[in-house]
Amino acid sequence: MKVMFKKELLFCFALILMGMLDWATTVTGTLCFGAVEINPLFAGLTKTSILLFSVIKLTIVVLTGILFYEAGAIGKMLKSNSHLGKRVLESGYALSLMMLTVAVTNNIITVARLM
Repeated sequence: MKVMFKKELLFCFALILMGMLDWATTVTGTLCFGAVEINPLFAGLTKTSILLFSVIKLTIVVLTGILFYEAGAIGKMLKSNSHLGKRVLESGYALSLMMLTVAVTNNIITVARLM
């Protein structure tokens, strides 16, 4: 039996996985090692309510993955399959994944230094 993977689904799972790793390393660093969140939108939440931070962060992560998946599905449904639109979407995937990878790597390095 041949298993087929959709490229769009793989990208979305990768984005969600990296977002969850970002969340996990942020929570670990702040709770266990005294690290500080550098994102000003979330910095206050990590100090006051890690539960609220977690709910908001993980909701954003999952919704972002779903939105990218849906954008790809909508792009396939349109009859005028724009190469520019496809490139913009794929660039968005790549940029988001790269930025999350940088964030997770930074978190891991920070936690390792604090150990």
